[in-house]
Amino acid sequence: MGDEYERRRLAEWQGAEMARATGRAYRIDRDRLDTASLRELQRLVRNLDGEHRMALQRARLCPWRTP
Repeated sequence: MGDEYERRRLAEWQGAEMARATGRAYRIDRDRLDTASLRELQRLVRNLDGEHRMALQRARLCPWRTP
């Protein structure tokens, strides 16, 4: 029962985080993913957010170096 609660919580977090990051709702059936896959998806979203923040920081510090 604890694993099901954690999986459901991770699935809800994924939906909210993707909507926050992109402003869109994606039709991903997160209920079909297991807990390990949801954790990896969570790690991916956090890494992408970190990369985005670092790119913004680099652009602010060195605007002449933007690609």
